Amino acid sequence: MKSTIHLFCLPVCRRPPHIPVNKTQRYCDILGLYYFFDPVYADRANRTEEGEQEVKSNVFESMEAVISKHLSKRQMEKAWVKGELEKAARSLAEASTVLIVTGFVIRDTMTGETDGPPGAVALAGALETMGKSPVIITDRHSAEIVMCGLRSRGISTPVEIVSVENTGGFCDSLLERYRPSHLIAVERPGRARDGRCYSMRGEDLSDIVPDTDLLFHKAAERGMTTIAVGDGGNEVGMGKVKAQIECTVSLGDKICAEFAADYLIVASVSNWGAYALVAAMSLLSQKKLLGDPMKEIRVLASMVQAGAVDGCTKKNMTTVDGFSLRENLCTYKAIWEIVTLSLENSTNSIDRMISNAQTSYK
Repeated sequence: MKSTIHLFCLPVCRRPPHIPVNKTQRYCDILGLYYFFDPVYADRANRTEEGEQEVKSNVFESMEAVISKHLSKRQMEKAWVKGELEKAARSLAEASTVLIVTGFVIRDTMTGETDGPPGAVALAGALETMGKSPVIITDRHSAEIVMCGLRSRGISTPVEIVSVENTGGFCDSLLERYRPSHLIAVERPGRARDGRCYSMRGEDLSDIVPDTDLLFHKAAERGMTTIAVGDGGNEVGMGKVKAQIECTVSLGDKICAEFAADYLIVASVSNWGAYALVAAMSLLSQKKLLGDPMKEIRVLASMVQAGAVDGCTKKNMTTVDGFSLRENLCTYKAIWEIVTLSLENSTNSIDRMISNAQTSYK
């Protein structure tokens, strides 16, 4: 009988003491993850619908563990909300047209950053594969970055460019023209309590960032579902954890975004949260929606060539929020491994995948 994998993925470098030693275990040094397999549990899962759902829930938790492993870097541990990844993915399974809003401008360079657009493009590709109709919304600072990423990925998702003038009218026209079921924000500046938007350092960006909060407020008023992915507390959607951000994040009471998304995915890097959302959609649809890791690197490289900069270092490099290319690739690979193992549903593939991961980084 084909076994369902009972999978735990933990970002640790040694076996956690609470994991029994009798479980079959594999360690991938490159990913910094332990994989544990419990054949008895797997057999039970195969025999009941409840067991199968428990295994899926465990895989969602594994992905959440991967994308949240560096939340302490920005004091965001208490802002993380368990289970939002699965809820958002299940909601998107019922979506029709989806507006994806991204782009975070860096004032020193007047260009968009490398966090946000890669995740938005990955989501657009996944939604197209599922038969949905995605549209990416961004501003002039990130427009060319997004379009280069779309070309690199080989998809033709429409891109709408919002300006700082007549933003309200533009948002109304978008909702009337596309009539979306869902809106997703991926690393998009959100308005704080004073109506302005800020960088993590408290720098006022309001004069150069179109107010796309209006789009989300208007969508919520029309009963459309809103999803947000963020990593610092100053992004659209973070109002859902406002109390936690104001108490724990540096300058949180000043920079915290007010709008509260229906589903909020808090990640160490917003791209990672978007990749995990694609992986979660893969798990639910039983389709391979997450691109090959090297394809995602090419997407990132194309965006850097278009002028994208690291939001922390402000350098035009293939780094994201201060994390090196290798660190970003390892995280992406970890998410990809988790969902691929689950989809293939074969213990024979475990050693092969881990071996391939190690070989690719030598």
